[in-house]
Amino acid sequence: MNFKETLMWKEINETPAIFGTIFAENKSVMANLVSTIKKSKATNFVAAARGTSDHALIYFKYVLEVMSNYTVGLSAPSVITLYKGKINYANSIVIGCSQSGKAADVLEVLKKGNEQGAITIAVTNDKESPMAKEAKFHLYCNCGEEKSVAATKTFNAQLYLLLWLAAELGDNKDDLIMLKNLKEVIEPVIPQIDALTTKYAEKFKDMKSGFILSRGLTYAIALEGSLKLQETCYIQMKGYAGSDFYHGPMAMVNEETPVIIYCAQNNGDDEMQTLVRADQMKSVEKMLSLNAPVLLVTNDVVLAGKYSKCNDALIKLSVSEEVTMFAFALFAQMFACKVSCAIGNNPDSPRALNKVTITK
Repeated sequence: MNFKETLMWKEINETPAIFGTIFAENKSVMANLVSTIKKSKATNFVAAARGTSDHALIYFKYVLEVMSNYTVGLSAPSVITLYKGKINYANSIVIGCSQSGKAADVLEVLKKGNEQGAITIAVTNDKESPMAKEAKFHLYCNCGEEKSVAATKTFNAQLYLLLWLAAELGDNKDDLIMLKNLKEVIEPVIPQIDALTTKYAEKFKDMKSGFILSRGLTYAIALEGSLKLQETCYIQMKGYAGSDFYHGPMAMVNEETPVIIYCAQNNGDDEMQTLVRADQMKSVEKMLSLNAPVLLVTNDVVLAGKYSKCNDALIKLSVSEEVTMFAFALFAQMFACKVSCAIGNNPDSPRALNKVTITK
């Protein structure tokens, strides 16, 4: 199957256009939401989602806690739906993410928050969905219908909305300016990512299992990248934070275990850049010492080309670590789409999966 004929490919490539309209679509709601949060006494978020949307909220946890004094706790919806827990959300901000807005268990978390007087937020791609109507504030992905089972453009839109909220609450003016111009920032790098993923999809298409590593602000891409390969290629991939990977899973690595490592350039002060890069180098060097086939995806020119045994996918994009996440998401999506088609799968219709999954 030609990957360019898939819905997944077409929807991935709609991302820049979505970035060009999403700000205007949500400007008024975002202003009211941020004002409400800042006037409240709430200092913590409770975040509820499943699958891809959960990965978006993990990204939100990192960016918000790095930029502001707010904290984010990841909800276990079954505490409410199965165990009838007595949890109290009264002094929290409850945020639920779902592309369809039909996640039944996440909806129950929002309902509980409303019953207890919490500020509630839904992030969905459907204004008429149950979650959108239940939450006091709705942030709208504005992606149009997503037909491929694998979520791509909606995930990218969720990242945008969640970074925007974090930047507003953290008064990060640089990221707010970047988001307003994100279409122009991301559009030129798509041909690079296209070429790199074509090269490495061919090289890694026969892998049967492996790992994806990242850490910090881009940790969520390790989880999302592995999910995309699992659902479209049926490859046994597992995503980890590099720091967790050393505590046991690393024992499974050998010369037949590909490891994909996402390393974003850090644009903080000199001390932070040194710490982040040293941590990234440790991860790459350890995997190479175990003779693993390593694919390094990075926008850091210092890391790219440093290791002769490493497969380097250098994305030439000089932006902050949290914004590099958008390029990484596109890489993970394009890579999975191309590997899926190369091995004879249809990434739009993975076996045993439906577009909307209802969990309680």
